[in-house]
Amino acid sequence: MFVFFYNDSGDLMKVYIDLLLIFNFFIDLLLLMSVSLVLRRMVSFYRLCLGSFIGSLSVFILFFPISNVLLIFLKIIISIAMIISTFSFKDIQYFFKNMGYFYFASILLGGMIYLWNTTFSFEGATSSFISNSYQLNFLGLLILSPIFIAYYIRKMKAMKEQYQFYKNIFFSLGDKKIEGIGFCDSGNTLTYKTRPVILVSKEKIPMKVSTFFIPYQTVHGMGLLRCFSVNEIWIEGNSWKNVYLGIMDNDIRIDGIDFLLHNSMIGDAYDKKNLAVS
Repeated sequence: MFVFFYNDSGDLMKVYIDLLLIFNFFIDLLLLMSVSLVLRRMVSFYRLCLGSFIGSLSVFILFFPISNVLLIFLKIIISIAMIISTFSFKDIQYFFKNMGYFYFASILLGGMIYLWNTTFSFEGATSSFISNSYQLNFLGLLILSPIFIAYYIRKMKAMKEQYQFYKNIFFSLGDKKIEGIGFCDSGNTLTYKTRPVILVSKEKIPMKVSTFFIPYQTVHGMGLLRCFSVNEIWIEGNSWKNVYLGIMDNDIRIDGIDFLLHNSMIGDAYDKKNLAVS
């Protein structure tokens, strides 16, 4: 099923509505599934299909002479209807988190589809569905779209798993305030006099401090670590008192990380251990 219409240049174009509906349903289904998988929403496949069906109906808006402002407004309304019909409405934070991930995935996938369409569209048409060779473009997008979304899901999950262990840290050293990002390292079990030792990159200590050496042992052997003590250190707004910091000679090979926290500072053990150390 197709219709004819004139584009902005006055050329007569043929649009295949059935393929446009199928493709939009398929893309919306992938986007909603990606939100469900990344945020671990327990929703049925029926609700995913319902949200995708609502989203696919938005293609009919394109055939009406409406302003760009009204078009954007209607698309926002439709996306809200998609999110609520798929994931329901529990609270405002839950809703906006679903919307945020939905739009982020849409931008990512839309950019990849646009790149494919402009680079590999066989007749240079502005849409994959407006050309005599639409079948090849449609087939290419149909195959590549799940790959794009799978890549997005994998990266988002990896990012969430990694960045949940990132902590904001600051403490006072003389008249200076030292700030940085710490990583909860499950492999750091180093303690001295029953107190945890936080490893810090030497570049974060801009001044001479009074240090002492403590022994350590790793799989690579034994050695001495240069350390100093701080009366109080703040980790994500929580105060830890009388903590030792060990100065590392080598760089911390984790993106953006200045400190390697003790493994007692991970997860549910954080507050409990904090009470014991304070």
